[in-house]
Amino acid sequence: MRRYLAAILGLTAFLTTGVAGAEVIQRYNTGSWTVEANAENGSLQNCTASGQYGGGASVIFMLTRSLTWGIAINNPNWNWRTGSEGGISYWVDSFGRRNGTARALGPTRLLVLLADSQQLFHEIRQGNRMYFEPKGANGFSITLVGTSVALNELLACVQRHR
Repeated sequence: MRRYLAAILGLTAFLTTGVAGAEVIQRYNTGSWTVEANAENGSLQNCTASGQYGGGASVIFMLTRSLTWGIAINNPNWNWRTGSEGGISYWVDSFGRRNGTARALGPTRLLVLLADSQQLFHEIRQGNRMYFEPKGANGFSITLVGTSVALNELLACVQRHR
């Protein structure tokens, strides 16, 4: 539980305001994704892969140096209460559902800490759509086209800079 809380706090801090003293030590594009390695005081904190969707929506996959990962989804049509948290179910294609916690980083941005699962990593790499059902809110989905390359690069980024 402590690892989970530390991970969500670290991901939240990075994705909302950036980490104090954080620096981008590498940035490059792969397909439609931008991959960044982020450090604090010269030590890798995480790597991110961000991609743009239509209508101003975007997705950021993040993998920390301790291999905790999550996804932040930004949709300009949302109106979350900043700081609110709640349960969420998520799944890829017809694979099994997983339960987690979502946190609103802002009115249009939601963070989901993903399960520590090689199987989930494989499902996202091979899948077509990822579905999310936040408790008390409308469900939504994202396309996973091109995420295989992005996730491979994310893992390579952490291994390279760790």
